[in-house]
Amino acid sequence: MLYLIGLGLGEERDLTLRAIEIVKKCDCYCELYTSFWHGSMKNLEEMIGKEIKTLNRRDLEEDLISFLKKAKENNIVLLVPGDPLAATTHSDIVLEAKKRRIPVEIIHNASILSAIGEVGLQLYKYGKVATIPLNGNLENVKITVKGNRKLGLHTLLLFDLDKELNLYMRVFDALKMLLKKRIVSNKSKLIVFASAGKNPEIYYDNVKSLMRKRIDPPAVIVIPGKLHFREKEFLEAL
Repeated sequence: MLYLIGLGLGEERDLTLRAIEIVKKCDCYCELYTSFWHGSMKNLEEMIGKEIKTLNRRDLEEDLISFLKKAKENNIVLLVPGDPLAATTHSDIVLEAKKRRIPVEIIHNASILSAIGEVGLQLYKYGKVATIPLNGNLENVKITVKGNRKLGLHTLLLFDLDKELNLYMRVFDALKMLLKKRIVSNKSKLIVFASAGKNPEIYYDNVKSLMRKRIDPPAVIVIPGKLHFREKEFLEAL
């Protein structure tokens, strides 16, 4: 049996009671390379009373079959940042497990896709989501923003990261890339949502002003589409 359990956006205390009951009875693994997590692995191990083995990208992508063999023989848990199925990597794990007739149970938690509601825009008015890559190739971002704008929809832009190299994109760098590719202008009004799940910060301002602020990762950017009057009121109250 494979349990895929979300850690949420904050820290170890955001685990659900049901998730804690399960991890105490299973062999535990964790990956932290798909997203930022505010918690402490040491504190989490003390909380559940056992060691948690940390996996890297290679373990769950290149050596996925070896990992799934463990679930064929025993009940194991894979802890992931945010919600278990917010990243395509985890969907692939579930699919491969089902192909091998390994039972899978998902324990959901908060993700940026639900927490983004905190900025005040209506969730059903978001269009396709895109990620700003560290390599600066923004072609997909440009196509996504253009398509969403045409439909009057909001665009959520996630930030790429490389946990193994300790690379976390800053808001300043993301905005600089968007400006360079002319996806936004200095006068464009955007939303920045930082530290979701723990001491969140929300900014609504033009690009020029946002670039002057010191905003630590993790963060995301929202390019608003056509605003409903209630959305305008919410943003103006920030």
